[in-house]
Amino acid sequence: MKQSAAQSVPGLSGSGYTAGIDIGGTKTLILITDNSGHVVVRNKKPTVQAEHAEAFIEGVFQQLDEVLQEAGLLRHSLIGIGIGFPGAVNPHTGMIHHVPALPLDGVNLLELIRPYYSGPLYLDNDVNIAALGECWQGAGAGSTQMVMVTVGTGIGGAMILNGELHRGAGYTAGEISYFVVDHRPEEAAGSVSSLEFGRYESLASGTGIGEHARRWLHQRAGGAGEQIIAQAGTIEQVQAIHVLQLAAAGDGDAQAIMAEPIGYMAAGLANIVSLLNPERIVVGGGVSESSYYMSELTRRVQQFTPIEAQLVPARLGNEAGALGAVYGVLQTLRTPAER
Repeated sequence: MKQSAAQSVPGLSGSGYTAGIDIGGTKTLILITDNSGHVVVRNKKPTVQAEHAEAFIEGVFQQLDEVLQEAGLLRHSLIGIGIGFPGAVNPHTGMIHHVPALPLDGVNLLELIRPYYSGPLYLDNDVNIAALGECWQGAGAGSTQMVMVTVGTGIGGAMILNGELHRGAGYTAGEISYFVVDHRPEEAAGSVSSLEFGRYESLASGTGIGEHARRWLHQRAGGAGEQIIAQAGTIEQVQAIHVLQLAAAGDGDAQAIMAEPIGYMAAGLANIVSLLNPERIVVGGGVSESSYYMSELTRRVQQFTPIEAQLVPARLGNEAGALGAVYGVLQTLRTPAER
């Protein structure tokens, strides 16, 4: 990621379009851009539902063709395609592992994709491409030491160290959902499967916030959390967004609920800061849109470690991953001298 602050990629000239595809557990975003990363067309679609990997990839390319048609383009007119997947991807061999949400675990993505597209491909983990996008055009621009953390339904992480993505020996670096910040032996019997979601995200993700809030409200029947319940409808309908909105508005019960998940998140981020000494941690996902959450998180991290790092909200929203996938393609098209 040597061109961290670039708005265009040197060494590429002429006309050409690139597709960036960010595949999530429920939604897939497809962007078509020119060589500078300017978006020509964008479209969000439901993530393909399929039982087998072959049918899944076929469905992705059907969706891509639909988006290309909007732009008056055909698949063969693309100079490259970048795709992010929620799993550990070896970008060189195309093998993917640790895919809890899709029927892709243990398959070779390159072999599956080549019947549909023979041009330049960039394949990577979905949080890795989000980090590339934020480092290219977002909150990480100008930084060569950056950690991206996404907090939503789950928790993901990615690292750009010395200007390059750090993927790890098994291409699983950044899988911070498996962090242990609260070791409770009674809940740790047996081993964790690679197809299970991690304990860190069960405590600190948006899903975890909602579950914690509902437990908290059930345990304090008799008036506690009235505003939260009124906003959601019932205790069982309470989600993280309800608690965050009221916490930001000063509701004491909502702030009491948020204290625990923010504390867990801060503990994990403080460990990252102490270990890697990044210049910047970019926080993405729905929670990062809450100024209350970000200020409290920053305060708690500072309580855990004296090492400084900027905590900033992501700027590109849901487009970070697809733009990062585009950037990955454009980087592969440059010569070694240009990189």
